[in-house]
Amino acid sequence: MLQDNINIIIAKNILYCNMDHKIISVIGGSGFIGNYLIDKLLELGYYVKIISRKPAAKKNFYPSAKLGQYSLINCNICDEKKLDTVIKGSFCVINLVGVLEDKKKNSFNSAHIQGSESIMKSCKKHNTQKLIHISALGVNKNKTSKYAITKFEAEQNIKKVKNSIIIRPSIVFGYEDNFLNFFANYAKFSPFLPLIGGGKTQFQPILVSDLVQIIIGSINKKFKDGQIIEAGGPNILSFKEILIFLLNELKLKRYFINLPFNLASKLAFFLERMPVKLITRDQVEMLKTDNIVNIKISYKKFLKYECTSFFIAAKKQLKYYKKNGGH
Repeated sequence: MLQDNINIIIAKNILYCNMDHKIISVIGGSGFIGNYLIDKLLELGYYVKIISRKPAAKKNFYPSAKLGQYSLINCNICDEKKLDTVIKGSFCVINLVGVLEDKKKNSFNSAHIQGSESIMKSCKKHNTQKLIHISALGVNKNKTSKYAITKFEAEQNIKKVKNSIIIRPSIVFGYEDNFLNFFANYAKFSPFLPLIGGGKTQFQPILVSDLVQIIIGSINKKFKDGQIIEAGGPNILSFKEILIFLLNELKLKRYFINLPFNLASKLAFFLERMPVKLITRDQVEMLKTDNIVNIKISYKKFLKYECTSFFIAAKKQLKYYKKNGGH
């Protein structure tokens, strides 16, 4: 309780001591995307409130930060009253919250639906100048995944806010990701790699720093209320093609095992009971929908920016997994 009050006081000090500076609240800012986004915002001179359930526990380092330029605020977004207090004074709110596993203490419903409703109400109350919500590609198409269904419902809440925009990225990769890094580690120790649904699901991987540039480019740009923007890299690849590229880069020979969706779902039922979940049944459902950009609402329709090739960026990332990685 004392720590919560201290965090709120820090946020208020930023507000009252720096009225000539613009303040941005980043909700869910202590994660993978948040780490890159916040450092860039600090570099650009913004003052940032990093709002998360346990922000101090992450101990992220922001090279661009100046003394007093950001504050770590402990806040559950389902707590409307507290959220009201912490985002007050922010000209822009960016919501990065998203969970891939449906847990009792952090469920899809609470993180996506209840959380977005709290954000919507607070932003309307404070007349926030810009609300940027990060969703995911395919949530409007997948009708069986709880993740997709709740993320799509969250979008409907966000659309109720004036000057809101929704960015749907494809799979995001980068040095600290749980995508390329996971499969690179897995491939080093397992002779077999599973191809769920035959590995035919298509992705348009986007480098985390490119997604950050798209988010930042949207802060001061005028859009119609509730505008949806889809973001992906320049390369469209099937899951199998991504794994083949990874194995070629690591110079590994591995065997693929084709797992039909129904068999993969049954296997996931048992894997969900393991301490470390390799995959869940809901994630299997997500893989039934391609993860590629609708060109009619591509970020390129709104912003002049070219994303990095997956092959160039992933090649640099994967060199650290090679025998003489990093040299």
